[in-house]
Amino acid sequence: MQIAGTSLKPLELWRHDVSLNDARNFASALVAAAVRAGSGARVTFAGPRPTDLLVLYERENCPHSRLVRETLTELDLDVLVKPCPPGETVHNRELLDTSGKSEVPFLVDRSQRVSLGGSENIVRYLTANYGTHSAPARLRSGMLALLSSRIASGLRGGELRYGQPKRRPEQPLELWSYEASPYCRMVRERLDQLGIAYMCHNLARHSPKRSAFKQRFGRMQFPYLFDPNTNVGMFESGSILRYLKDAYQSCFDAVPADMSSHPA
Repeated sequence: MQIAGTSLKPLELWRHDVSLNDARNFASALVAAAVRAGSGARVTFAGPRPTDLLVLYERENCPHSRLVRETLTELDLDVLVKPCPPGETVHNRELLDTSGKSEVPFLVDRSQRVSLGGSENIVRYLTANYGTHSAPARLRSGMLALLSSRIASGLRGGELRYGQPKRRPEQPLELWSYEASPYCRMVRERLDQLGIAYMCHNLARHSPKRSAFKQRFGRMQFPYLFDPNTNVGMFESGSILRYLKDAYQSCFDAVPADMSSHPA
């Protein structure tokens, strides 16, 4: 069963490998994407490319951070994400040292030697430098955009609970993902809960980077996680969540059973 390319296997409660908790978790992630009317589902106005790294300090369920991530996705921009959940110290300290504040989202563009905060400022900056036209209203910090983003956060339980990982990876993980995918969302949330930095390779629909991804990994399916610290890579959100639990997690509840990822 599929809607718009998304496998709905986690809602098939008649299957022996699908639980009610799994179904609820997936359903809320799916509805959260629907509330945002598909923002972050496809590349829409990509322009010039940065010549150096973009770094984003953010929180997965922050409504303002979501608008920035959706913009990055629709501009087809990769970004090093440094999650800053309350209680996490390393990235929050970096953020305070860099910006003088503890507010997210905060973007560092090493190409232009620019640092700025606030979703409206960041969306405007990214659009002006890496887009072909101004961002649509659904990506700007207007009343309706923020309201729908807040509703999406509420559907996913609001602020995520930070849990000190049993160890921190020396190198950032790599995640091939795109914002609107409910499967990718669940993986990003877990990385956020653990405060683990990761390179987010955005590959929404119509991304020209998709062909290289398929050639490298053999299929078009998201999310895909690679951990350079252990040289382990894998598809399937459920498998990724179990891997993160085994490798880094120390205090969370059991993760959902294995689920199909989001196909092309």
